[in-house]
Amino acid sequence: MSYPCPVCAYPKLNEPPRSRSGGGSYEICPSCGFEFGVSDDDQGHTYESWRKAWQAGGMKWASRGRKQPAAWNPAKQLAAIPAVKPAKAPAKKTAAPVVAKTPAGKAAPKKAAAKK
Repeated sequence: MSYPCPVCAYPKLNEPPRSRSGGGSYEICPSCGFEFGVSDDDQGHTYESWRKAWQAGGMKWASRGRKQPAAWNPAKQLAAIPAVKPAKAPAKKTAAPVVAKTPAGKAAPKKAAAKK
């Protein structure tokens, strides 16, 4: 069985990138070079940040030990990654409550809460 890389969508990882308990597999994706459990957990890279850096570097085949497949197409491979949902718009800020002022410019005293 093979597994897709969540960074670059390379479809032939030997193990799931993360175990059911959440630990990294320590497998290195031959396409983008991401090492699950090291690049993320130890070095703090996110899948998105690694992907952007890999793209900026020309999407080169990362493995030195595995030959690049003849039909490998990184742009087509990336198309398999679902589009990232845009961030939700921030909640609208409400205006600060208006404090009634007395004619002298001082804040009016608050009314005491009615006792039951």
